[in-house]
Amino acid sequence: MTTTAGALAFLGETVVEGRVAERRFEVLREGEPTPGILWAPAAVSRAAPLVLLGHGGSGHKRSDRMLELGIRFARDRGFAAAAIDGPGHGDRGGLTSTDDPAYRAIWQRPNNVPEMVADWRAALDALSELELIDAVRVGYWGLSMGTMFGLPFVAAEPRIRAAVLGKAGLTGSSVDRSGIAPHLREAAPNVTCPTYFHVQWDDERFDRYGSLFLFDQIAAAEKELHTFPGLHAEMTPQALEGSIAFLARHLSA
Repeated sequence: MTTTAGALAFLGETVVEGRVAERRFEVLREGEPTPGILWAPAAVSRAAPLVLLGHGGSGHKRSDRMLELGIRFARDRGFAAAAIDGPGHGDRGGLTSTDDPAYRAIWQRPNNVPEMVADWRAALDALSELELIDAVRVGYWGLSMGTMFGLPFVAAEPRIRAAVLGKAGLTGSSVDRSGIAPHLREAAPNVTCPTYFHVQWDDERFDRYGSLFLFDQIAAAEKELHTFPGLHAEMTPQALEGSIAFLARHLSA
């Protein structure tokens, strides 16, 4: 079953597990669909804050991390959370490895970053029209590729009240492969919302000092640097909980 709400179309049935409702959706932008998933409390008594979730490279809108975050924000915080597939990922291509030549090809497209920013803004426009969403309280959570696309989005979008970014920087093998540095360097001074920045101290894909320099370029008056031991893909439960708590603190007021 498909139901529409403005530019947003819900696909299939609502899946309810415990206290969390999950719905698949698509947002049309210039005639092209952007697939997404919305998680929300199953019983909603008032409009809820919204957290937008940006997945990492080789992930998708319902990868393990996105699913965990969506459920935790909805179940534990009473928030709504939404994720969309990045270019070439999930229902937009199905990439499962950053070593796939198709992943490198994504970054060779001249407009891939502004196009993804436009996808996020269209999704936010559509989600904000829903009665269950408090469009005044919107946050963003995205690490690695979720920052490569998400930091420019946060910089361009004044509706974002707080952001979790990181596992990205201005130097390193992932930067060399993607050519993302100019986009991050240009966008960082325009990030002014409260920001939580996550660095893996032994990150093999983004050099430590390139990550610290990116953090330094973020113009937010309130920004927090959180460093953790380990390689790029590692993340402790404490680190994840800290990032959730940061957004909850800024979006609950």
